[in-house]
Amino acid sequence: MSFILGPDGQPVSSQQEAHAPSALLRGGSLPANPTIADAYGLDPGLRGGWTYADGLGRPSLRPGRYGVNRDAERYKCRSMYYLNPLFWGAIQIAVSFLVSDSFSYGEVYDRAARTALEDFWQANNLGTLISERWMPEFFLDGEQATVWPTGDLDPGADAPARIAFLDLDAGVRVEGDTALGTVAADMVYALHLRQGMRERTWNRGEFVWTAQDALHNDPRGFPLASGAADAAMAYISLANNRLNIHEIQQRIVGVYTAMLNPEEPDGGDAKWRAKGGAFRHIPPKGAVVPLITRPGYTDKNGNKYDGVTEKLEFPRPASGASDAKEDMRVFLRIVGLCLGGLPEHWLGEGGSVNRATASEMSTPAVTLGLRRQATLRSYLDRTLRTELRRRNGSDRKYRLPYSKVSKDGLSRSTGYRTVTADLMEFPWNLPRLDDDSLDTLLRVVTTMADRSWLSDQTAASRLGADVPAEIELMAAAGRTFGQGRANVPTPGGDGHAQGNQDPAAGANAP
Repeated sequence: MSFILGPDGQPVSSQQEAHAPSALLRGGSLPANPTIADAYGLDPGLRGGWTYADGLGRPSLRPGRYGVNRDAERYKCRSMYYLNPLFWGAIQIAVSFLVSDSFSYGEVYDRAARTALEDFWQANNLGTLISERWMPEFFLDGEQATVWPTGDLDPGADAPARIAFLDLDAGVRVEGDTALGTVAADMVYALHLRQGMRERTWNRGEFVWTAQDALHNDPRGFPLASGAADAAMAYISLANNRLNIHEIQQRIVGVYTAMLNPEEPDGGDAKWRAKGGAFRHIPPKGAVVPLITRPGYTDKNGNKYDGVTEKLEFPRPASGASDAKEDMRVFLRIVGLCLGGLPEHWLGEGGSVNRATASEMSTPAVTLGLRRQATLRSYLDRTLRTELRRRNGSDRKYRLPYSKVSKDGLSRSTGYRTVTADLMEFPWNLPRLDDDSLDTLLRVVTTMADRSWLSDQTAASRLGADVPAEIELMAAAGRTFGQGRANVPTPGGDGHAQGNQDPAAGANAP
């Protein structure tokens, strides 16, 4: 009969082992549809729009027809951001991809608008605020409430406002109406925050609301990273299972099977204990597990044990390692897909990616990244419009230049118009996203320049040069932008002599 002894010398049974629940990916089946009773009484004035379970005082409410409990999703994403290294790293990569370190603003023509933008940027440290807080929180929450100081806290028209972000887990209540717009940013007309026994309210014009996946007339959003959280949890769970296998292999270095001689007075137990004791403490970071074999033994149930063996074996690494690797790559792909089409090699897994396939895999990331940048630009425009209305009133006009192209398309003139703050757009500088390789870019620029379709300044800027800065630097060195460097003088010759020329060239050679 065989036993596996634990560190205490007692046989190990399955009841003594603790099993952690395995991570499951949701979405393999449809949830139960809500009843008619669930659909009635939940419409907060949205003119028939769908609403979902929000966990506010209705713990028995089942998930909505098209969604899940948004509070639970937000809590899961926030928790995994700090606990799950894959989830944290993937969100950091996605945010860096969209914002990088080049987020800034360009030149604004109208003086009043330019002053308001500069003051607001400095007062709120807007560059750091967007990259370090707004974008990560938008990924984790899918919603963002930016509020302005009101009442006595309003600094007035002569000073910029210090904005604040509401914590959506602190009991924020949203009121909206589709009569005001068809997207969440327009239909929401009031935000309420419960603070103890008091409720604080921000009305239209005192906040900016942004919501992701606000479908079916729902003014609330869902986390962008919700789908990635499940896959990231499954990835770490599978990695922990692999670590557990290696931990067991480290503890059980070898298995020793000893023979019991039933002819001994004690049935061979004393000699078996002596043999097992020889391996009990060897090596220091592991153990050899002794097994008992009783030849010709029949237990009370009639089971016979006739094997007579005595051997020492060292287990090999567990099988299935290659299968586990493929499973982990699947989870890695899901994480990248849900966070914006990030390729798996961006998340640390090279796999079978090569230089040819890497560029193709980045196309979804670029496309979705452009969409995310459009959302960010829209939020920033609405934020600055709100600040302009606060400082200068809603009727103030701002002068903006615009370009008029001639009918033949060969010339352009500048015109000016005056608009209110609601029509203002600001020149936000975000990192350029494209999947063109340097070789492709060079071919495009060279082809256009050869056909005189492209100026030197535009070509240089397409290749990453700061044209105004380069013009100044070259002028300081006595050179002209767009012209080749003069020939280097021959060493030891006249300082005014030209460099070596091709002897075959004539006297009139340039």
